[in-house]
Amino acid sequence: MSTRLKADQKSKVGKRKQDSEEMSDVEFGVKKSRVPQNYDNSVVGGNHLSCASSSSQGLAQSTNLSKMSPKNYETILRQFVQWTQAAEPVAVNFLAKANWNIEYAMTLYFDNPNLFSGSAAQPSVDVSKNERFFNQYIHTEDGLGDKRIGPNGVQKLLGELGYSPTDRRVLILAWKCNAQTQCEFSLKEWLDGMTTLHADSVQTLRQRIDSLDAELHSDKSKVSKFFKANYFRELYLFAFSYGKAAASRSLDLETSILYWDVLFGNNRSTLMSQWIDFLREQERQAVTRLALDVGQANAAKIKHVWITRDTWNLFWDFIVLSRADLSDYDDEGAWPVLIDQFVDHCRSSLNYPTPQPAGQPMEQRSYY
Repeated sequence: MSTRLKADQKSKVGKRKQDSEEMSDVEFGVKKSRVPQNYDNSVVGGNHLSCASSSSQGLAQSTNLSKMSPKNYETILRQFVQWTQAAEPVAVNFLAKANWNIEYAMTLYFDNPNLFSGSAAQPSVDVSKNERFFNQYIHTEDGLGDKRIGPNGVQKLLGELGYSPTDRRVLILAWKCNAQTQCEFSLKEWLDGMTTLHADSVQTLRQRIDSLDAELHSDKSKVSKFFKANYFRELYLFAFSYGKAAASRSLDLETSILYWDVLFGNNRSTLMSQWIDFLREQERQAVTRLALDVGQANAAKIKHVWITRDTWNLFWDFIVLSRADLSDYDDEGAWPVLIDQFVDHCRSSLNYPTPQPAGQPMEQRSYY
């Protein structure tokens, strides 16, 4: 976080805008210096709480709310609650502390969710009720005991939620529970996830997950694309660890493609389609070469193209930040070899332009 940003944030604390229908660019937008080109999570993790007092000073009281917030505070409040799953009194405290700048408020929240816990605690979660909720999906055929939901229980849960197994909302559920194994939830994972989502039934769980998923598609959201991208990127990074086999350090090609389609949608962009075609061609060529030694049938049984964690993580930056024609791709950048090879392929075989002079910024693109 830059010094200029800290000073800018400090100057805002304690000020109030009254009866403003829309916030100004300084108050409501994120300055370019705040948004790193690679959407690095360190922005959210930066320590700038020194400019915010931990005392709520009664900001959550409804009698004072209209005096301290813009006329569209209900929309801003709803957006904050949907993305943080914080209780409304807590959300009001953070928003008021940030002068109803939702982006700054969310930064404060993610830095220290318990900043106002002394004055406006999160709503209590009935643990026993969520344990009963969990027990509905224990299936004896899974053979995992009474402390873990297995594939049969997950299938029952998805049926009640109305989700298909490849629905992105299923991945959001696993992410919020920090599940470690596909199609399984331990009791601890379940209770932690339901606490985070403030859910204790199929109905409330569906409502919370649908709300998070819908925001990724909303172009009318008051939450900036920066925070959407940050949330989406966290989900994206989670998918790698969740999708790979426990004993493996990489994702096989077909599993990678499956998760890319779950995350970004089956309606692939041109660049995404070309990337997947390129990888499948790499796999085909590897099978052909090996078949000369071991035969076609045996060669086809071996998985040749693997996506490492480094390639998976940096592909996010590549697909989200690069221009559609890759004219801003930095050949000297620390990209994985596989991505470098893909860019070379695009330029040599697909008539993509040669790189532009160094120093030109990458254009931000949207998948939401």
